[in-house]
Amino acid sequence: MDTKPDEVQEVQVPSEHVAVVAMFADRDEAENAVDALVERGFTDDQISLVARGAGTDDTGAFVPGGLMVTVNAKNREAEAERTLRERNAREVTTNRIGATGKVGEET
Repeated sequence: MDTKPDEVQEVQVPSEHVAVVAMFADRDEAENAVDALVERGFTDDQISLVARGAGTDDTGAFVPGGLMVTVNAKNREAEAERTLRERNAREVTTNRIGATGKVGEET
């Protein structure tokens, strides 16, 4: 497509992504949570499962590792959060990521 230097083009950029993130101590519970999300209509492309290793915090205290399930859940955040909590997630957080790259409540 040829454009002139002063011609304006419209670009479609997603305005926001919503990631629901949950930590699990047990692999079976994490895999059960993934299966439950799929049963509720979330696709494989919307879900990731990542193992995180143990380490230490800034004070040198031991921090156990775990498994992290992340769901791209725009407009279905509450359903994803509830599903993960029902499967014994240690902690569940929801992060909004705007087109600007900012993460948080206001994007």
